[in-house]
Amino acid sequence: MSLSSTSNTINALGIFGRLEPKQEKYFQELEKKYSRRPKNDDANGIFSHLSLVINNNVPIGNIPAYIDLLRELKAYLPFSIKTSDVIIKDEKHMGLSFDTVQTKQIRDLAGKFFKDGIIKTYYTKVVWFVPKENQENALKELSNVKEMVFYDFILVANKQNDENTIYSSNRYE
Repeated sequence: MSLSSTSNTINALGIFGRLEPKQEKYFQELEKKYSRRPKNDDANGIFSHLSLVINNNVPIGNIPAYIDLLRELKAYLPFSIKTSDVIIKDEKHMGLSFDTVQTKQIRDLAGKFFKDGIIKTYYTKVVWFVPKENQENALKELSNVKEMVFYDFILVANKQNDENTIYSSNRYE
């Protein structure tokens, strides 16, 4: 078998914070309780994440910079963010918001590796596809979450899920 693609780019490549397993499981349980996830939606399989760097049509030769940033991010783990509010995105997704000052240090670090694609987000979606009739109850439960803890930064191609994960900062000692 040979490699024969003429493309030297990856559609989308990004680095994301991944929630600690206990917290990720808690949000999955809330989703089971309150959500009505469509069967064939593109968002299925995406885990809750903190977006740090996202770029499109990335030349394969640029991958080392992403892996080098993962190595540097290891020093920030676990990465905790104090939440400030529960928000509703796109009228159906529940997220936890926070002050972007808390992510400034890692965004500045990413800026040493990339001039484009650094995300200054103020929220993380944690419960997806919540119908209006369930939003008030989900909001009440989520308002008890005062902190999100990210235990890993991961490099992902095309979709934020396990199958598209290329590398993890936790692979570094």
